[in-house]
Amino acid sequence: MEVKSKVQGLSSLRKIPKINEKKIYLDSLKLFNRLIIFAQRDMTVETSLAYELTPFPLSLFSNKDQKMNKANKVGFSKTSLKELTDPLDLTNQSCSTLVVDGGWLLYMVKWEQGQTWQEIANSYLSYVQCLGRRSQKTIVVFDGYSRSPKDHDHIRRTKKSCCDLQIQPDMIHWTPRAKFLDNTNNKSELIHLLSSTFRKHNITVEQCDNDADTSIVREALATATDDSVEVRAEDADVLVMLVHHIPSTNHPLFFTTSKGSYDVRRICEALSERERCYLLFCHAFTGCDTVSAIAGHGKTTLFDRFCAGDIDEHMDIFLDTQATKDAVIQAGTTIFQYIYHAPGTALGEIRHNMFSRKAAAGLIKPETLPPTEGAAAQHSLRAYLQTQDWILLQSMSLNPSDYGWTLGVHGYEPVPTLDPMAPEELLQFTSCNCNGDCSNRRCSCKRNGVKCISACGVCKGISCKNCGHDGGESGEDSDIDS
Repeated sequence: MEVKSKVQGLSSLRKIPKINEKKIYLDSLKLFNRLIIFAQRDMTVETSLAYELTPFPLSLFSNKDQKMNKANKVGFSKTSLKELTDPLDLTNQSCSTLVVDGGWLLYMVKWEQGQTWQEIANSYLSYVQCLGRRSQKTIVVFDGYSRSPKDHDHIRRTKKSCCDLQIQPDMIHWTPRAKFLDNTNNKSELIHLLSSTFRKHNITVEQCDNDADTSIVREALATATDDSVEVRAEDADVLVMLVHHIPSTNHPLFFTTSKGSYDVRRICEALSERERCYLLFCHAFTGCDTVSAIAGHGKTTLFDRFCAGDIDEHMDIFLDTQATKDAVIQAGTTIFQYIYHAPGTALGEIRHNMFSRKAAAGLIKPETLPPTEGAAAQHSLRAYLQTQDWILLQSMSLNPSDYGWTLGVHGYEPVPTLDPMAPEELLQFTSCNCNGDCSNRRCSCKRNGVKCISACGVCKGISCKNCGHDGGESGEDSDIDS
């Protein structure tokens, strides 16, 4: 039976790069090294390194799952923000309002086998009432799970598959919590039941259209203008937004996690003016849920470098709500040059210089090279979109399709780059294993109209008549010249 007629395994669902309409089943690292070898044919390695030479930029995307590199947000918020002040004990201190992250809340209550959905909802109610025992008012903010750039992160977090389930208060649940919550439709069903239960007990519920982080901060800031507020969440994005926007409030605002409670105003005052100004941009550009982390460059280190460097005018572009896409791309490219310690040098040239140094050391990892101009442009657009959402406290304040995202079957997916993976002439995967001199069409390289290279089995692109430096032809030229 032909291979194309056989049943395909689940592994076939993985995205496979196509070259001339043919799928290339190669690991990205192998593909990169093979293309570098084939660059000996018709171009220099420097020219070829202006392209990624991989199906997606490995400095921004993981080779394991083809998803954007995950950033260490927890480590950044701890070292750059939380450690600036000591944790507080709010046991004996009351706050007027408690704002709870509903996405975090869903995972905080244990489900017992044989419970009805209403009993589970009552367990959540008891948990929220316990959290808000020191507050006069409790607000729970849930995600909406409609199409947004967070789709990419939701898919990455999914560990188990689960079908869509209908929820009725008197129905008994049999599906484990982790599996049930991996389905966003099931989450929405549960949120609907929880919202109804909470409202009956005077707990305010807000359900967003998509991501809840900006709504949590907006609710907290609006309330903090009149009285003290406590925000219960674990997401570093919420803390970063609170620190940025806290100067607009008059009353105490606390951020509580499983590790302790923190006074947001104290954190803000412990930061320098430059750090407060560029905090949102640095958090977005160095990696968050909708922007990839940069391989080999930690968030905290880059935050310190950005705030100590001389790239203010470029970072200001990302804070400008009226900035053009061309200005964002240019500013982002300049910032990448700064990250790789080569201001004013084209990213393609930086890639070649770093490749040469690593080749001399005998160890080449493509993820350590900077992204190409095209990949850096898409990264910059995604970072600008996220920064603007946090500044305006409005999810999807701009059209994601115009800023580094494309709407696919499973929601929004990041655009790695709009440039081709490699130049066309480099994508001719031909090498020979001739025992002759490669002078006729028996040689696969000669037959395909390309020169032999070092990957060829016998001649190694050196000892044949089809190599790039044919001694016979050189001799003829020398005779004519003489």
